[in-house]
Amino acid sequence: MEQQTIAVLGSGVQGLTTALLLLHQGAKKVVVIANASVAEYDKKDSCFASPKAGANWQTFAGDNDHRLQEYDEATYYTLWSLSFLPQCGIMRLPGFQFFDEKPADFKHPWYSRFVKNYAYATATDLPPSKKFGIKYETVTMNVPQYLTWLASRVKAMGGTFIVKKLNHWEDALKDVDASIVVNCTGFGSMKLGGVEDKDMYPARGQVVIVRAPQVQRTIGSALSLGSYRGNSAEAEAKVTYVIPREDGLVILGGTYQKGNHSMEIDQTTAQNIMERCVAICPELVVNGKLPEIVEHSVGLRPARYGDCRLDSQYLKSSTGKDVLFVNNYGHGGYGYQSSWGCAQSVVRMVRRAIGISHDDKILTKLLKETVAAGKNAKL
Repeated sequence: MEQQTIAVLGSGVQGLTTALLLLHQGAKKVVVIANASVAEYDKKDSCFASPKAGANWQTFAGDNDHRLQEYDEATYYTLWSLSFLPQCGIMRLPGFQFFDEKPADFKHPWYSRFVKNYAYATATDLPPSKKFGIKYETVTMNVPQYLTWLASRVKAMGGTFIVKKLNHWEDALKDVDASIVVNCTGFGSMKLGGVEDKDMYPARGQVVIVRAPQVQRTIGSALSLGSYRGNSAEAEAKVTYVIPREDGLVILGGTYQKGNHSMEIDQTTAQNIMERCVAICPELVVNGKLPEIVEHSVGLRPARYGDCRLDSQYLKSSTGKDVLFVNNYGHGGYGYQSSWGCAQSVVRMVRRAIGISHDDKILTKLLKETVAAGKNAKL
C-alpha cells in the first residue's frame, strides 16, 4: 500500500477512522476532503451528523445480521482497548437495556458471548416502571474529544485535510492525484454526484444535554434485543436513552423520526425526552431538582434502506483515469459502534484490489502501536 495515494471523502467518525486505519496500513498519502471539519462546522449542517451523536456502544445488529455483527464486535474490542487512553475521551461503564416486561420469547442476544460481565439486571438496577433488563460493560464517547483525537492521530500519521464543498466525487481529484477514493460522506451520499443514492433518508434525532456527573451508567429502553430501525410512530416515540460522558455531561434522548429533515429544536419533544429519561434513570434528579440543561441538539442520522453500504468498484474519471472507488456510508444511528469494523472492511477491500494478501490482525496491529504511543505522549 506504500505506493497508494488515497482520498477519503468525509470527516465524520467513519471517514476519520477509515483514514487512520489506512495510514496504519502504510498508505503513501491519505487526504481527508470534506465540507466541514471537526474543529469548525455549522451545527445546523444536516450532512454532518457525527459531532451530534451520543455516542455509546449498543449494537443494533439482529441475531441473523452477521455482517453488522462483525463490524460491531470488532469495534467493541477496539473501543474497549482505546478507553485506557484518557486522551480519547472514552469511558468504560455498565450498560443497561430495560423492558416493561420480560419478552415471552426472550433469548440471550448474540453479543452476550463477548461483552464483559453480561447478566440480567437486578431488582435494584431496575426503575419502578420496568420489570426486566440486561446489563453488561460497555463504553461511551465524549464525541468532541474523540473526534478531535481521531483527527490528531490522522495528522500525526502524515494525513492531511482539505475543507471543500464536493458536488461530485471527481471534485476530489482536482486536489489529489488519488488512485483510490473512499466515500464516507454519510447523508451527503444522497446528493453527491456520481453516487446519488436514493436509498438514503434522514432519521431525525433530538437530544437534551445536561450536567449530571452522578450518572455512571448508560441506559436504553424500548430498543429490541435484536435491532431497532424505528419502524413505527409508536416505536419512534419511545426511543429513550441516557448516555453519560467522562466530563460529567449526559446525553438524554431521544427521537428516531424517519424522513424528518428539520434541524429546529422542538420544546415539547425536549420536555418529553426529559420526562422519559428521568423515569428510567432516577439518579438524574438530585434533592428533587432536575439536572442543569447545557444544550439542546438535533442531528440527522444518515440512514439507508438496506442498511450501510460497503462495497468497491473501479470507476473511470472524466479524464480516463481508473479509480478504485470504495463506499462506506449509510450507518444511520450506529456509526460509532460499527466504525472500526467498517474501516477494517474498507482496508480489506483495498488490499484485495491492489493485490496485497489478507491480514487478520489489522486492528490488533493498530491497537498495539496506538496504545503504546498514547502511553508515551499526550496526543
